[in-house]
Amino acid sequence: MLRDYTFNCLVTMPRHELEEFSLRMISRMVPEDVMTELFTFEHEEVDSEERMMTARLDATLRMTAIALSEIQQAFDDSDNAKQNSERMTRLVLWHFYAISFNLETAITLEAHCEQVEKLLIDPPQDAFGWVKILTELLHTYAKINADLNPQQDAE
Repeated sequence: MLRDYTFNCLVTMPRHELEEFSLRMISRMVPEDVMTELFTFEHEEVDSEERMMTARLDATLRMTAIALSEIQQAFDDSDNAKQNSERMTRLVLWHFYAISFNLETAITLEAHCEQVEKLLIDPPQDAFGWVKILTELLHTYAKINADLNPQQDAE
């Protein structure tokens, strides 16, 4: 069976396998020197806990955008290129949702997967496009969470 990383696949796979596969995919798509550059911070970026967290979140978002932008090219010459690209895009976006930003605490996996399928209709072709899309996705998740938990906003 070919794993497609849609909702039905994600809910049946062991989490450790998903983590391992997604980390492997990201490390294939983002060279180590780029990772080092992304996660090396200037002193003023980390002089407070809040600034450090912001710098890490920004680096994680950019890392994910780079990985997503490389997936299409990586699978262009493969059999079933579109299908393979979509599968790996879903996997990396699961990593973004579950590991990078711990968004499981904000929205359901099902809601995440619905958003991913919308993105796959016309995905960006470069890292800058993915940064924009991922930022919008974070805003969408915040809105979904606020709509589901209106009492949190009132506090």
